[in-house]
Amino acid sequence: MPNFNHIRPLPHQQTDTIVQNLRFCNFITLFFWLFFLSSGVAAAEEHALAPLAAQKLIEENRDNAKFVIIDLRTQREFDEGHIEGAKQIHYYATNFMRVMSEIDRESTLFLYCQKGRQSPLAFRALQRLRFAQIFILDGGIEEWIKAGLPTEFS
Repeated sequence: MPNFNHIRPLPHQQTDTIVQNLRFCNFITLFFWLFFLSSGVAAAEEHALAPLAAQKLIEENRDNAKFVIIDLRTQREFDEGHIEGAKQIHYYATNFMRVMSEIDRESTLFLYCQKGRQSPLAFRALQRLRFAQIFILDGGIEEWIKAGLPTEFS
């Protein structure tokens, strides 16, 4: 059996210093996480459109081949009703980024999901691909439907 008699406890003052340093490191780590997360959310919020503003954007770009509407929901949800002209690309699919990287970077993207939770996540991920512009539907298709705007079914 090992003998631990030679190990002495740290003096009280050293223990306090170590604890203070750990607290400071935790604070700094938390600060940076909050800063980076909030900056991504703020960027997404700046590009979030209310349903009527989104409809106006879609109408203005009806004949623009470089305007792409992306439905981030599952195929089943898409089939139950989607915005006219939308392409279904499930955000949680393993090939999401690969499929999105095949779209022309000069395109303007309009993203929407069910309730507005996945769109900001997709927005941040797609910013890295450097598309010309990215907009999201604030509140998702649920808000679109509440506003009485049209959907089509597959």
